[in-house]
Amino acid sequence: MKRVLIITWMLGMGWVIQAADKPVLKVFVAAKDPGTGLHQADFPQFPKVGYIRDKADLTISQLEDVAYGVGPRYPKPDGGYFPPTENKRELELRLTAKDAEALRKLTYDHVGSRLLLMLDGKPLVAPDIKTPMTGETMYINSLPMGFDAGEVKAKLETLVQKPKGAKPSATPAPKV
Repeated sequence: MKRVLIITWMLGMGWVIQAADKPVLKVFVAAKDPGTGLHQADFPQFPKVGYIRDKADLTISQLEDVAYGVGPRYPKPDGGYFPPTENKRELELRLTAKDAEALRKLTYDHVGSRLLLMLDGKPLVAPDIKTPMTGETMYINSLPMGFDAGEVKAKLETLVQKPKGAKPSATPAPKV
């Protein structure tokens, strides 16, 4: 009985530690002017973004997919175009329907402000909200200097829930 309790406790601790390592994408609305309950967000990559709350306006803990952006198509010398390539300085995040709707409402209510997206407490992007978001895909067009796009993508991919019974994407090497 004592062994079962110890094993159960060890498994439980493993799940807690694993959950603590999972990154979280936090979305803040950055107001232009100071206000009650707001503090200035000021980062080297994004100086004086605006004024944000202590608590995120939206926390995204699950994504449907993360991919690199698509680069331009270049013309071939003999006509036609080369296929598009991955742009490894851009990321496409496909949100869950619930988070996409929440972000649509947030951007609808705050047109003219800025969004601040933070991954693990570090600012990722801070775009102006010019129009409400539509659709379920968010595009990050340029990561701040010093960010490794591959590392950011890998962290964000941990938020992607794999369907149960999904097979690995890599084909195992043949046995020799």
